[in-house]
Amino acid sequence: MVYRDWALGVTSILQRPDILLAFNPYYAVQFMWQNGFIALMTLGGTILVVTGAEALYADMGHFGKRPITLTWTFFVFPSLVLNYLGQGALLLSSPEALSNPFYHLVPDAALYPMIILATVATIIASQSIISGVFSLAWQGSC
Repeated sequence: MVYRDWALGVTSILQRPDILLAFNPYYAVQFMWQNGFIALMTLGGTILVVTGAEALYADMGHFGKRPITLTWTFFVFPSLVLNYLGQGALLLSSPEALSNPFYHLVPDAALYPMIILATVATIIASQSIISGVFSLAWQGSC
């Protein structure tokens, strides 16, 4: 799914290139300073986004370090960044898209196929986390 997400993000970024200011840490500090508890909850959500990393341990056991490193460095991470920036650019243009920015990026004709694809990707991701936890528990018991 990631290989299609970047295109959706790039389209939105091209419409609102000012989203690239998100790389300026000043805005993160300003957000944290001005929003208190909401900023803390946002940070918690951000941490949840990156916790899928534990599934990488299971993948490393199957594929090895080099393929995982190359794939994440040159494919997955750039795709995710472009998609998240695209969602941010969409929200700058259309704040009413806040209810679900990912699906608001998708053209109407592709909405249902994207819902199906995202559902399948979620099922696969949940299975990889289960496999990763099993592997860690198995190693811990030996």
